[in-house]
Amino acid sequence: MESRARKVDAALAICAILVGFVITFGIIYAVRGRSAAPRDPSPAARRSVIQKAVDGPSPAALDAQWLDYSDHSTCADWAGGDGVSAVKLSSSQTAWFFADTYLGPAGPRIGYSHLGGFLHNSVVVQTTEHHHTSFVTLTGGGACPRPTAFGRATSVVQAPTTGQGQERYWDGDGIRVGRAVVKFYNLYQPGPFPFVAMGTTIARFPVSKLVAAGHGPRYGAVIRPKLTAVPPYTPPDGGTPIVWGSALLVSRQAGPAGQAGQTVYVYGWQSPYSSRPVRQLYLARVSAARLADFGAWQFYSAGRWVDSQSLAMPVEPLIGNLDVPSGFSVVQVAGRYWLIQAPGAGDPDVLAYPAPTPWGPFDNFHPIVLYRAPGIGLNVANDYRVMYEARAEPALSTARTLVISYTVLRWRSSPMPSASLGSSPCPGPPSPPARARRSAWREPAPPATPRSPGGIRRGGSTRGHSPTAARPCPACPTSPRRQGPASPG
Repeated sequence: MESRARKVDAALAICAILVGFVITFGIIYAVRGRSAAPRDPSPAARRSVIQKAVDGPSPAALDAQWLDYSDHSTCADWAGGDGVSAVKLSSSQTAWFFADTYLGPAGPRIGYSHLGGFLHNSVVVQTTEHHHTSFVTLTGGGACPRPTAFGRATSVVQAPTTGQGQERYWDGDGIRVGRAVVKFYNLYQPGPFPFVAMGTTIARFPVSKLVAAGHGPRYGAVIRPKLTAVPPYTPPDGGTPIVWGSALLVSRQAGPAGQAGQTVYVYGWQSPYSSRPVRQLYLARVSAARLADFGAWQFYSAGRWVDSQSLAMPVEPLIGNLDVPSGFSVVQVAGRYWLIQAPGAGDPDVLAYPAPTPWGPFDNFHPIVLYRAPGIGLNVANDYRVMYEARAEPALSTARTLVISYTVLRWRSSPMPSASLGSSPCPGPPSPPARARRSAWREPAPPATPRSPGGIRRGGSTRGHSPTAARPCPACPTSPRRQGPASPG
């Protein structure tokens, strides 16, 4: 799942997605007081965490379900993917939205077979009834109709093909609003890293169709949402357009998330440099009932709200402040707002940056480490694994736990002929979650700073590497032949 923010700033070849998503559970107690330590944003200066058992959803059960689904995938089934986010449809059904997606067959011995196809976005509906869980993968059409057939499945949200190649839509955040799931998709140019954003589209999925698909046949499931393009706008200094919907924050003033009348804060970003993945944070707000109506939005602009996107200004100055990835989350806990993200590349930490309001300022110098993923690093010892796209998953969270999802990729260390990134054609490992154990985290108070009686409660777990999770990718060539599952950084 995609902090597609800065996947890596070097010439490496992607071998394959190692893990599609991993869910973490636990508890964090945030210190309300401010440390007097020097303003040092380096990893060594981050506050550490202590693990402790808590209640909440079972990561082991999620691991087993998705591993089994991938291992037994047919040509019409999800076998691995990144950019994950979940939306609850009912007490028994969840819609999982993915960006780059492999279809099966797949397994520990064969990796990805490439027979089912490769998509830039997909939806999987999970149904759990009477202690039985089933999955149905939805595409834009063209998936194989039966086990012995081959298909040419298309993405749920399809992008045009230009003279430069196939453009792609990668998913942002989404919520349920009444009878529809409102989901954001961001359009990217063809070509390798750095991935250049082109704009945003809002997709509306009828809940009734998602629910019906989850109870329908395993083969040939199709969903085609209603699409609304957001008018692209590039600031006067140039760079990319403002990209919207990377994160959504529903105000807690009244009622459940997505209830009509509530305010939704829509977070976006803009890169002043198309050739470098540096991103400034932008913010808009709108009532939940009109989330898909761009004309109803208001935009944050230097402490006030304006009606025109052209007057929007970054939440914080670029120099010396927070640089966001393309995928992140903002949550409200214990009277504060927390921007959650993975810094990117070989950094193993999932960090939370506190702020007093939804528009910041987010404290870039005192982040809390929510989770430290094992086995992450651009070195031989960690098998060149990188983590990206860390997101909060409210659909899986409880009043006492916050679920965090992220993606792990395994990279080849051999340099490529150019500074571009792509995937090798070797069969890569499917992307189910790795083994996990449930744990909790308590943040120790900084020196000479009293602990607050209140706190942030978050879910976390430790993830191990099992033979079924770390599937080999033998003999990967160092030069890619096609663009693969490398979502924006």
